[in-house]
Amino acid sequence: MVAQLLGLAFLFLPSSLVTFMTYGVCVYPLPPPAVQINPSGEVVYQDTSVYGVVGKAVILECGTALPDMYIWSFTKPSTEAIKAIVYDLGQGPKIQKLAETLGQLTVISNSAAVSIEKLPLAAQGLFTCQAFYDIDTEPKVYYYYVHLTVRVPVSKPYLLISDASPVEGSIMWMRCNLENGTGPIQYVWQHETRSGNISTFAQGNTSVINVTDVNRNHTGWYRCAASNPVNSETSNRLWLDIIFGPDIPQIDVTPYSMTERGYSALERETVSLLCQAPSNPASQYVWFYNNSQVYTGPQFTITKILRMHTGDYTCLAQNTYLNTRSKKTISLTVYYPPDGSPSCSVEPALNHTSLRLRCSWPGGFPSPSLYWTGDIKRVGQDQADTGEQTNPLSNTDILLPPEGLTSNNSLFKCLGSHPALKQSTECSTRAYVPPAEPLCFAYVTNNKEYLMLSCSWNGGAPKALVWWEGPGGQGKGGEENANILILRYGTARSGKPYTCHAKHPLLAETKTCRLTLEAPVLLTQRRVVSVYEGSDVQLTCNLRDNYLPANEIIWFNNQGVDIQDTTKYTLLRTSAWANLTVRDTNETQDSGEYRCSTYNAVGGTEINITLVVKRYPVPPNVTLVKVMYNSRQRNEVELEWQVENEEGGGWTGFILEHRWMSERPGKRGSNNDSKEEIEGRISHPVWYSNIIQDPEARGHTVGKLTPTVTYQFRITPVNHRTIGHPSAAKTPDPPDGSPSCSVEPALNHTSLRLRCSWPGGFPSPSLYWTGDIKRVGQDQADTGEQTNPLSNTDILLPPEGLTSNNSLFKCLGSHPALKQSTECSTRAYVPPAEPLCFAYVTNNKEYLMLSCSWDGGAPKALVWWEGPGGQGKGGEENANILILRYGTARSGKPYTCHAKHPLLAETKTCRLTLEAPVLLTQRRVVSVYEGSDVQLTCNLRDNYLPANEIIWFNNQGVDIQDTTKYTLLRTSAWANLTVRDTNETQDSGEYRCSTYNAVGGTEINITLVVKRYPVPPNVTLIKVMYNSRQRNEVELEWQVENEEGGGWTGFILEHRWMSERPGKRGSNNDSKEEIEGRISHPVWYSNIIQDPEARGHTVGKLTPTVTYQFRITPVNHRTIGHPSAAKTPAEPRYNMYPAVIGAAIGGMLFAAIITVLLLMYIIRNRNNNPRLHDMLFGLQHSQSRENINFPEDEVVGGSEGGTEEIGGSSSPGKLHQHQIYSGRDCTIGCN
Repeated sequence: MVAQLLGLAFLFLPSSLVTFMTYGVCVYPLPPPAVQINPSGEVVYQDTSVYGVVGKAVILECGTALPDMYIWSFTKPSTEAIKAIVYDLGQGPKIQKLAETLGQLTVISNSAAVSIEKLPLAAQGLFTCQAFYDIDTEPKVYYYYVHLTVRVPVSKPYLLISDASPVEGSIMWMRCNLENGTGPIQYVWQHETRSGNISTFAQGNTSVINVTDVNRNHTGWYRCAASNPVNSETSNRLWLDIIFGPDIPQIDVTPYSMTERGYSALERETVSLLCQAPSNPASQYVWFYNNSQVYTGPQFTITKILRMHTGDYTCLAQNTYLNTRSKKTISLTVYYPPDGSPSCSVEPALNHTSLRLRCSWPGGFPSPSLYWTGDIKRVGQDQADTGEQTNPLSNTDILLPPEGLTSNNSLFKCLGSHPALKQSTECSTRAYVPPAEPLCFAYVTNNKEYLMLSCSWNGGAPKALVWWEGPGGQGKGGEENANILILRYGTARSGKPYTCHAKHPLLAETKTCRLTLEAPVLLTQRRVVSVYEGSDVQLTCNLRDNYLPANEIIWFNNQGVDIQDTTKYTLLRTSAWANLTVRDTNETQDSGEYRCSTYNAVGGTEINITLVVKRYPVPPNVTLVKVMYNSRQRNEVELEWQVENEEGGGWTGFILEHRWMSERPGKRGSNNDSKEEIEGRISHPVWYSNIIQDPEARGHTVGKLTPTVTYQFRITPVNHRTIGHPSAAKTPDPPDGSPSCSVEPALNHTSLRLRCSWPGGFPSPSLYWTGDIKRVGQDQADTGEQTNPLSNTDILLPPEGLTSNNSLFKCLGSHPALKQSTECSTRAYVPPAEPLCFAYVTNNKEYLMLSCSWDGGAPKALVWWEGPGGQGKGGEENANILILRYGTARSGKPYTCHAKHPLLAETKTCRLTLEAPVLLTQRRVVSVYEGSDVQLTCNLRDNYLPANEIIWFNNQGVDIQDTTKYTLLRTSAWANLTVRDTNETQDSGEYRCSTYNAVGGTEINITLVVKRYPVPPNVTLIKVMYNSRQRNEVELEWQVENEEGGGWTGFILEHRWMSERPGKRGSNNDSKEEIEGRISHPVWYSNIIQDPEARGHTVGKLTPTVTYQFRITPVNHRTIGHPSAAKTPAEPRYNMYPAVIGAAIGGMLFAAIITVLLLMYIIRNRNNNPRLHDMLFGLQHSQSRENINFPEDEVVGGSEGGTEEIGGSSSPGKLHQHQIYSGRDCTIGCN
């Protein structure tokens, strides 16, 4: 029967299950009736549903009674496989390996139920228990289907806001995010205002809240709570700051005074303008006065306002975050009195025959009142009046006729009044004649364009009228401001008088003064001056005194040109004379008439002086007697000469000259001149001079000559400035140096040409090649001896006549002036190495240069390039460099360089294949925790062409430079980017590394994933207590939940003010207002504790009269946990026992110290006071007791200080005691 049942049971295990999904819940249908018990029994099926929580325990029941046998199996959702996890066939339960994936599974004793500890999500599914009862009698079979649903508790939600600072009127959303949690999940949204009012504004199954019209009332703290059937969690609150404004400003003026024009104020008052405009962030206020900025801030105060402050005042309110603004303008008028006092003046009128009185007092608001006082009779009045006149325009004019004038020095007064002044004020003026006579003088303008005749009659009131009259109508008759007569320079009449007239209103007649003008006169010491050529000579010119000063004296040379200070002419001049010095005179240039000239405003004059310059006689002739090189280097020539009729004299020096005649072809000397300069000197010979100032010299050496050049030399005598006749030109004879040999390519680098030259010399040298040389066009060899009258020998060798590599050719040269012939040699050889190819890029990255070289060899090899697509130069001269536009090179295509040498029949080649750069990196995806530094690598794989600098782009696609955020370390082969202080939001994303070269570019993407640290465990404050009665320090202790799990790096310890004891003030220096502000608006003050092992801390410098609250928050790197419950510190226990015990111990210690000191004193002074010593230590009392108890014992001191025992024995202890005592007595009383 057991076998039958077991067979039937295991027959069911591999059978199939069909899973159906109904409204998102897994439904496991009953298995088909494949199990047959017996003809009389039926299998019983039971379904149950069980819910479990991840990480918790769950029990799955298999009937109420313990079956004889049972089998537990598990079916995953959406699968058909049924797998056994535990069974008991009567020999105890057997747990299968599959059960390990479903949690810690155990079988409950005395039942078939199973318990699953630390339930995982993988345990969700259908558990089937096949139970068998009464196997030995009438078997019964039960199928228990247990549908296990594993639920996940909701994690702590975190709030995300699309914009933490939205603008009023905009759209935003808030999302309540969960890491884990099994649905359905309900969300509750809460809003906390600034005043602390908390309200629920939304709830439901949605995790997103949309706000379509944000307004300023939405400002506050927001949090969300998420819940499911397992648990409920609330997020940390986030602050939502609504940005708005500014509104139209409101301006308050203090003191308040309104007029038709706006606001008004009295001068020197203090005026305050207050501007207010609601805005978030708070408005920035700028004040403008008449559109000019004057102040920044909400309240603009003008201390002692002035009249200049009248105008329009505009308050501009700005929201710097939104870059929005609004403004309002008011008008402010300042009332003020006029400045100072009235101003009086007397002026001429009616062409200086009458007087006009003027009174004015400008300024002030309103205008002041003015009036004249006194018995003043005006024009058109028949009788005198008081003269009181009020002028609303603050100006009063009165015209007095001639018959109404008083005498000289008359006085007039004007009174002025203003409503803003308590008292009136006045001014006065006088009319009087100038005390002196008129004064006349003349002067000339700086540009010498006009003559100015000036007339003045200073003093007097009003000012007198003056005018000029001159000959021929030159003058201004009675015109205003005519005290200056302006005449064109040179138009004044010489010797004619010019008269100035002066008129004053108090005088009936005019006054006069006169000027008479004259032209200048020049004088000189000598009219004719003679001098030898080369000397300096001085010419003089003086000015005779005249009324009008003359202008500067001007000299003109023999060409009629105005003379200025130069190296040739020197001028010394004053206002009265001018001397001219002619330097280094020359007969041709300086002889002739010199002219001295000057003029003034009336006229001009000049004087002529004749200068005669005489020449020195011609010197005798000179002959070159020696012209010779002094060495074979041909760079120095020695010359000697002689003078005809040396006894007669007549010379002061010599001019030694040389010039270039020819150069040996193919040769260059040590001179630094270019080839073009040397050819120019030979084709256009120029004499180069060397001045010899010693008249006694008869020889000279010319050095620093070019050895390959043929020169001519000549010498010329000199007598001061007179130059004699040059000598005949002479040339050194033999050719320079030795022959010059070279081998050159010919016939497109298929043959050789031999060249031999030896320029210079007369006659030309003989040149010939030696050896078995066969030239083009000859059928047999000849000796190669060729004499070239042009001192040049060229031989063309055909390819078939060439010898082997490293062939040697010699050219012999001879000259009649040389005793021995000289030679030169040259070789033809193939370059020793192979052609070399390389590429480089120009600095401006405009071109790619492919260079090919085959160095060495004689003659030089011919090279050229061939590239793909016709990029190359076929066989052209100087084609060793192929220039390509940057980026046009063909990647992977070969570029070939060909090299040809005349000694080789075939060409040699080298190739370049160019490629674009390739970038590599260590990791394509890099993850790091938030707050850490991370390094991204980018390496350049070796390529032929070097790449340009490697460039990094951040996750926003922006080119990265070295900043505090990014650090770049780069070489030519790699570039590493370090991202510092990583942030999940800012730094996560794709970073790009890019580079390129002349062929192409490449880039590589690297993904940076920045993860946040997990939330740290909660912390609880377990001790918050003042450590003394002073209440200025608080000791705190805390504990961390689940310390074994770790997950925190520090703590934030915070405290805030709650209240203050009334009428008490602590030692804190804060003002009453500051303390009340802190209590009414409590703010948490933080203290960072970076030690994760810390479990206690002391907070000091507290105000004793203030009550505080403390809390602590765990921190895991940058992730901040939940703050603990806030606690207020407790008062310390007041216990007097420690004080009493401390006082007792202190007294005992004091008594012990006194006792010890007394005993030390007694011991040290025991010989001086033995009785006190014996009394304290009891020695005599011991002796008496011994004598009483033991009368037979007696001790007698001997004469020598020893001891003697009489009449019996005593114990050793007693004897020892007596011995010690006797010894002490002997110490005092014996010898």
